[in-house]
Amino acid sequence: MWRSEVAQLPVELDVAVPVRDFRVRNLLALEPGQVIESQWGYSEDVPLGSVDVQLAWSEFEVVDTRLAVRITRLY
Repeated sequence: MWRSEVAQLPVELDVAVPVRDFRVRNLLALEPGQVIESQWGYSEDVPLGSVDVQLAWSEFEVVDTRLAVRITRLY
């Protein structure tokens, strides 16, 4: 019984991609369709975690006009 309750707890997930010299002013100046270069390899999976714990590896995917994260393997 407790497993079903634990499975419903909200958890904030983080997907972080290193972007060199990116500041808040760059974020505020973003335009629709603008592309930002990251330090992460195009074909490499991105770590997905919560606070300081890595939970899985993931990849970005575009679904219609939204950016999504797909889990590729559990950690």
